[in-house]
Amino acid sequence: MRKQYPHFKGMMPILPTFVDAFGEPDLKAQGRVVEYLIDSGAVAIGHMGGASEYAKVSEYDRDPILRTLSEQVAGRVPIFIGTTDYTRKTSLKRAEAAREQGASMIMVCSPPAGVLTRADLIRYYEDVGKTTDLPIIVQDTGASYAHYTADTLLEIHERVETVGYIKIDGIDCLPKTKRLREAFGDGVQIIGGSAGYAMPTMLRLGITAFMTGTECADVHNDVIQTYFAGDEKKADMLYHMTVLSYLYFYNQNSRYFLKYMLKRRGLIDAVYLPFPNESGEPDPFIIAELDRTLDRINDLRGKNVL
Repeated sequence: MRKQYPHFKGMMPILPTFVDAFGEPDLKAQGRVVEYLIDSGAVAIGHMGGASEYAKVSEYDRDPILRTLSEQVAGRVPIFIGTTDYTRKTSLKRAEAAREQGASMIMVCSPPAGVLTRADLIRYYEDVGKTTDLPIIVQDTGASYAHYTADTLLEIHERVETVGYIKIDGIDCLPKTKRLREAFGDGVQIIGGSAGYAMPTMLRLGITAFMTGTECADVHNDVIQTYFAGDEKKADMLYHMTVLSYLYFYNQNSRYFLKYMLKRRGLIDAVYLPFPNESGEPDPFIIAELDRTLDRINDLRGKNVL
């Protein structure tokens, strides 16, 4: 009989990789953000996902970052770790090492370069499942994104017994989520992504966990907890007045603005991105408009935290 994994209800934010002006890991900043996420109601915390810019983290830094994260979380919520790499061998080694680094689950997408065939993508997940018995979160991103159809995800789940979760991203997230919810019911938890776009619709489809909102986890959590409390109309209103109102500006340069918004909260001292920083500095006009929007959200919420 297939194992049933815990069902999450709330925010599952993914940490960015914090570095200082010299590109060295800033583990103190990481610790402050961990506390903020837990205080904001996070039910699990992840690292080494796309928002972490995992491909820019050296193997020298990866292990101490993750072991320190485990110490900082100290068992208060589960940790999930992304294990994807450009190479199959390193991906499998990372999956093997994840439990010792503190992971309760691993998150696996396709490699960030080189498009796999559908058959190779499925075999890749089979190999991961043979390497570790940790529950797998399938993330439908990476260079092979086009192969992550609902049918492919159903087959991956059928072939790999430890697939317990699927995180859905991309422009087709809603029809794909609907199809998978109809196929799986509550047997496999579908987790919302896409930065928080269409969150109310995802909630109505039965999605109860979201890997979004690290930059303002409390705001995202307010929306979903209001929905869980049975007030769908108020949850919709909160979403449109808060989350949706800043997403356009945020997504102009999400890697920069994720840290910029944490800096506004006083959680980090400066915005430094891992080398190479291809994101650059945002347009000052966009920064000013994001600031204006965040100030308005603070006024609406009666809290000067954003």
